[in-house]
Amino acid sequence: MTYKIIQWTTGHVGREAVKGILRHPELELVGCYAWSESKVGKDVGELCGIGATGIKATGDIDQLLAMEADCVCYMPTFPDIDDVERILLAGKNVVSSYFINARSWGPEVQTRLQQAAEKGGVSLFGSGIFPGFANFIAALMASASYDFRKIHFQESVNVAYYDAIANYAKLGWGQMPDDDKWRETNEQVLGTYAECIDVIAELLHIPITEIRFHYESATATEDREFNRFALPAGTIAGQKCQWLGMVGDEVVVELEVVWNAGKNLQPDWPVRHGYSMVVEGDPGIHSHIKFIPSAAQLQGGRPADLANVVTAMPVINAIPVVCAAKPGIRSYADLPLIRPYYTAWRHRL
Repeated sequence: MTYKIIQWTTGHVGREAVKGILRHPELELVGCYAWSESKVGKDVGELCGIGATGIKATGDIDQLLAMEADCVCYMPTFPDIDDVERILLAGKNVVSSYFINARSWGPEVQTRLQQAAEKGGVSLFGSGIFPGFANFIAALMASASYDFRKIHFQESVNVAYYDAIANYAKLGWGQMPDDDKWRETNEQVLGTYAECIDVIAELLHIPITEIRFHYESATATEDREFNRFALPAGTIAGQKCQWLGMVGDEVVVELEVVWNAGKNLQPDWPVRHGYSMVVEGDPGIHSHIKFIPSAAQLQGGRPADLANVVTAMPVINAIPVVCAAKPGIRSYADLPLIRPYYTAWRHRL
């Protein structure tokens, strides 16, 4: 079966999503939404740095929602709840890299989206690499152990080469440390990470009683700048966040992110460049996942682009399963196995 897809914006992650859609044998790109007027009317291939597709980007939402399409791949710079609700009510499934189960958007919004999906007869699914796919792998690891007591998951990354590092300004980066202030901001802005604990708990039958949040900042020891984003000495240039899934007084699920902009911060946390996963059980299980840039990314001088690919592809590969799912907000905990296709041979012809 072929599913017709509308791509919603062509930013850093959206461009990779388009490439994934075009490569997938069960997906057909039929439309594209452009938020920027400068992109309206341009071929999607031109916007994504690939050959012409014959699909022109449009800013007309009514036109897109009137199209015959099965799913919208929703990846704008900032999500608009009204737009998501509108897409669902139009009878189109939605996959996105902005949420997991929408709980962090508040119960009112979560209920709106659930009801819109049910009314539209479609499903809403969120993933990415983390939050999303990598923490799902951490949960699966526990299936090889009995009497597991704790799942620990850490993302550890140097974001100095991230194109959109300026986005970290909204988390306090480049500004003077104030852990009380920035703790509250980070808990709100990064609320999607806490949703991963919901999914892990559902997958592993963990009766979570509370989710706690901890935050600590790291400061630059000298003036530095990355991709035109200034981080003066003494300002925030890194952070550690933890989400703790509690069962009573016991930490059973611990998710942690350590983000640094370069080395020699204060404190100077070690960066392992990837995802470390630990299951405490019988036996204990330790794993580390690291992503390696492709030859094309290295030759193009853009190794950090791999982050956009691994964010987009868990979403793209889920589309057939999501389109076949029961209406409502869906997650890895209630979907069948999501499988990719081997398509490399098609691109060697």
